[in-house]
Amino acid sequence: MQINYEHYFKNIVGREKELASIIAAINCGRHVLLEGPPGTSKSTILRTVTRMLGLPMYIIEGNVDLTPAKLVGYFNPGKVLQDNYDPEYFEKGPLTMAMEEGGILYIEEFNRMPSDVANVLITPMEEGELNIPRYGKIIAKNNFTVVATQNPYDDVGTVRISRAFMDRICRIALDYQTEEEEIEIVRRLSRSSDERLIQWAVKVVRQSRRHDDIRMGASVRAAHDIVALCESLQKAGLLTAENLREIVFMSLSSKIWLSELTTKKAEQVIEEILDTVADKEGNSYSPSPREIREKKTIMQ
Repeated sequence: MQINYEHYFKNIVGREKELASIIAAINCGRHVLLEGPPGTSKSTILRTVTRMLGLPMYIIEGNVDLTPAKLVGYFNPGKVLQDNYDPEYFEKGPLTMAMEEGGILYIEEFNRMPSDVANVLITPMEEGELNIPRYGKIIAKNNFTVVATQNPYDDVGTVRISRAFMDRICRIALDYQTEEEEIEIVRRLSRSSDERLIQWAVKVVRQSRRHDDIRMGASVRAAHDIVALCESLQKAGLLTAENLREIVFMSLSSKIWLSELTTKKAEQVIEEILDTVADKEGNSYSPSPREIREKKTIMQ
């Protein structure tokens, strides 16, 4: 059966190269590391690919609580005590199921996974095999793929990835999308008809990635939040200049990562972002925060 790739490509904004690269990796038995900051559609891309190829996907989150047993599986203690180590009593983990079914093992925040757990993946990735004591040998079916993700900016609580793992995986770097693509993403997610608001929200968020006091700016999710909150207040008749300012604080303050060297608070930095967007030329379609504060209302 021939897959209509174009149909699926239309369901995601941009990312054609990344989609094609992941499909190519799965089809030729290669494993993938998606590296990019939050909000760069890593999960969306992978979910689109799994639907496209009709593959099962098992998701695990890399954290300090993850153990080899949670990844591979374990024998049910109660049934083992009552009887014995019968293979029927083995509770399969996501790695085992992905191998047996020829599916995708999706590991979020791989660089937070303990090294002893990560080492379990090396043989399945290299040889396509996994030996489980008292259960037997598992031979991975075609299309078994490990897809890991990590945020290159996040170094708190992370571990160093071994060269043995990196040598067995193909890395795809993702950055933020173009302004036009982010506008389209917010347009689709919000289903808003207020084009001026959408474009202004995206410009505010994109400016957060250029500010000298911010180590990592906000993702497109922040722009979606701004639009959703604005329209919610608008429907209630409560969207004032002061409320708009609070909405931007709400949407951005939890999503920006301030530089360790700055002495400013998040609210101060966001105020500077709003003023910068207002001062830029060629933004006649965008609401100006300074004018809004004088008028006391916006987009009535």
